[in-house]
Amino acid sequence: MSLSSKLLGKTQQDKNFMNVLLSVAPNKNDYYTQSGKKAFSNDYILKVPNNLSVMQNSTLLGTAFDYLARFRIAKLIKSEYVTSGLMSYQGMYKLKDLPNINEYHFNKYLPWVEKIEKVVMGRAQLAELYEIAVRLAMLEQIARARINPSTVDLDYLFNDPVPGDVVRELEMMMYLFEENFMIPEVIKKNSSVSFNPHFGASSLLVEGADADVYINGTLYDFKTTKDNSLKKKDNLQLIAYYLLDELSYYAGSEEFDFGDYHSIERVAFYKARYGEIEYYDVQKHFTPEVLKETLIELTKTFEGNEGNFRRYVGIGDVDEVLNRLTQVRNGSFDIVTLPTHS
Repeated sequence: MSLSSKLLGKTQQDKNFMNVLLSVAPNKNDYYTQSGKKAFSNDYILKVPNNLSVMQNSTLLGTAFDYLARFRIAKLIKSEYVTSGLMSYQGMYKLKDLPNINEYHFNKYLPWVEKIEKVVMGRAQLAELYEIAVRLAMLEQIARARINPSTVDLDYLFNDPVPGDVVRELEMMMYLFEENFMIPEVIKKNSSVSFNPHFGASSLLVEGADADVYINGTLYDFKTTKDNSLKKKDNLQLIAYYLLDELSYYAGSEEFDFGDYHSIERVAFYKARYGEIEYYDVQKHFTPEVLKETLIELTKTFEGNEGNFRRYVGIGDVDEVLNRLTQVRNGSFDIVTLPTHS
């Protein structure tokens, strides 16, 4: 189970969760773009067509782009923390019990991470990380999937050449990223950045929720699809990130050592094939009254399932967080207005 799984609405509890999101979800007219074009419109120009020879590689491309985009941001702000908590490492960990894996394979992974840190902190070009990003994306697919150990092709993961068309499209996407995202209106050298942000106790409630990057009050979700419309699931996922972050604050995530609160002011999609950024100002649309009522209803959808927290004893103060969640469910809290990044 994860946020993505909950948005499939397979159980009644998941449907209740989705209904809360639907009650406050924005429509496409609530979004605006960095370029000034109408959001999700035919005004967009497709600059990186999908020419992949194997359509299943679309997911691989998307994950590899996520890595490269984060590495480029890290290079600007000089942050080696971009390699902390990589999902690809979980893929390596998942492979450790395979009968045919050995020290050779683990010794290949560490130099990849060291190379990332060298490029990010030094003068080397990001192009040196394209192949590594694809390798990490392959391992992340292992981490996120249910796999039969006997079907894992270790040569594919570690030795075979990475798909050339994936690398070519990554190169074009990163050129667009440089032009349309790596600009002062979006990010500067002294920007506040969080890579792969989680949402503390709230992430545990949905058994996994993490976004791509947080910059100066804006949470970004990178998309490599050629479809420029607003998809229901993507829309609900973005608004869920915001609400889970807010819930983590009122549940005391930072106070009780379950993770940081990000204070999201906007959520946004970056469309990598178009070079377009689509923003939604959550703090302008959510009045304190609406936010409080939404958090109450959202917390009710987790009732009876909070026992999952008992698995995390030792990470933070579970009892205190559960007590705070009860207070939120009962409406025994006030919305706090925090300083903005603007």
